[in-house]
Amino acid sequence: MATEPALAGPRPDEDLLATRFAQLLHDAFVDYHDRFLEITHRAAGRFLARDWRAHQIDATERLGLHTAAVLATVDAAAPLLPDDPLAARRCWVTARRRYVSLVARRMDLELAETFYNSVTRRLFGIVGIDTELEFLWLGPTALPADDGTRGEYRTFPVEGSVAGCVREILEHSPLGDHLAFPDRDAHRVGERIERSLEGVWDGLDAIEVLRPVFYRNKGAYLVGRLRWLNRVAPMIIPFQARPDGVHVDAVLLSESDASRLFGYTRSYFHVLCRRPAAVVGFLKSLLPVKPVAELYTSIGYSQHGKTNLFRALYRHMEHSNTRFERARGARGMVMAVFTLPSFDVVFKIIKDRFAPTKRTTPEEVKRRYKLVFDHDRVGRLVDAQEFENLSFDRDRFDEDLLDELRHDCTRNVTITDERVVLHHVYTERRVYPLDLYLREMGPERARAAAIDYGFAIKDLAAANIFPGDLFPKNFGVTRHGSVVFYDYDELALLSDVRFRRLPPPRDYDDEISDQPWFPVEPDDVFPEEFRTYLRSPTVVAEVFEQYHSDIMTVEFWQAMQRQHADGELPDFFPYPPDVRFDLD
Repeated sequence: MATEPALAGPRPDEDLLATRFAQLLHDAFVDYHDRFLEITHRAAGRFLARDWRAHQIDATERLGLHTAAVLATVDAAAPLLPDDPLAARRCWVTARRRYVSLVARRMDLELAETFYNSVTRRLFGIVGIDTELEFLWLGPTALPADDGTRGEYRTFPVEGSVAGCVREILEHSPLGDHLAFPDRDAHRVGERIERSLEGVWDGLDAIEVLRPVFYRNKGAYLVGRLRWLNRVAPMIIPFQARPDGVHVDAVLLSESDASRLFGYTRSYFHVLCRRPAAVVGFLKSLLPVKPVAELYTSIGYSQHGKTNLFRALYRHMEHSNTRFERARGARGMVMAVFTLPSFDVVFKIIKDRFAPTKRTTPEEVKRRYKLVFDHDRVGRLVDAQEFENLSFDRDRFDEDLLDELRHDCTRNVTITDERVVLHHVYTERRVYPLDLYLREMGPERARAAAIDYGFAIKDLAAANIFPGDLFPKNFGVTRHGSVVFYDYDELALLSDVRFRRLPPPRDYDDEISDQPWFPVEPDDVFPEEFRTYLRSPTVVAEVFEQYHSDIMTVEFWQAMQRQHADGELPDFFPYPPDVRFDLD
């Protein structure tokens, strides 16, 4: 990674300008994060008032804050930069040092660094890495190993019954005064905890619980951990708001259930925390396999999640010798998709030209990825991160992949004798392509995936999303066995689609024609045709006839459209039905 030579110190006029830049960056970051926390603070009131629409509006507004603040800061700084490139670099390097002194004692220091980097990369058009201008550390990073004394979580010793300890936890939580049946809920949770530990642990020393409540969609969650000696296990309590008050809906006690809750197919939590690293450190103790990048993203700091992913990728490249290669699965007609086998991420680049059957444009593809970013993903849409100007050694790319990029992606990729620069790329967590999964797994797993495939389509419809292309090759299976959708080039809002019945053929010529005998508009969809798409492999055809035949009817889709038109927001529970308590 080439960097500019070290620069001499700033001149007096540049020194004053560097101080001004540092203050500009600091004030812009503080304003951004204060607004972020202000919106996050509203979540509690929205939950208690059961004002789900307002919470959705808040979530969308919060998603746009970081980018808007970065662009505004770039616009303010650009006219002030010296015209001479070397002078501009000298000035900015000094501004970086001044900025460090302004943010060094902040509890959100890591977010302040990410904000600075976002501005700097845009302002200077950085390709790859610039170690002089950017904050960059590719070595190990320690998350806070907090003992609770700084206030991120509370420790509740288990001195009597487990139910009694849970009752104390509920009483001290921000939702304590709003619980409809605290004694009943405490007894149910305590009983579940005791059953889960029976024959596994010989005791329970304490339950440690993060102070802030985690809010998302219609749910609220207390996030904690059970502790005995040096062992910990998740303990997460989901709540529902009902007309008569707040109810405990379940208790999640396995790493698998906790991981699904914080998964990359979910929207972001609203968590009011001044020290995000401490919250992420606590979550990492419950979910040791989950990347730190995903944990930051899950609590709303998607830009810092990108920073952690970026650093993890470059760190991995330094300590591995695997090469980028085409991803498994059907070749994309809109995107070139590749992966680093030893890194659990896929990379997707928009092609220069699309197959004739694809009626879309690069701008439309980007718009659809933005729609997924802004939308409730309901556990069925894989979160995508957008990067610009990533640079890698050419010899880290498989030759077949280089040929594809050189032939199909010249607008978004530059290939030189030594480097490959990805000017625009999306990253997603790697999942098992559903078409391959159905062929390669045993009958029991394949059938379970086929059943969940249908439920994934229905969940997306309930969230006002129509995938566009329902072929199994556009879906994948997570390590938890959930079917998710990841190919967004034809995705649309359900409300923008017109579902129609196939008109009957007028004569024999119509019957044998390979072209429609009736006018078809771009947004027309004919569900009766889905049987043609959803019949291979055989297990899909069998399962859909048994469990999901309604997907092949106009009535199903139009009923979903009416539901959205009426303003109904369906319930999506990010945990298995069998862990829920009976609230009636």
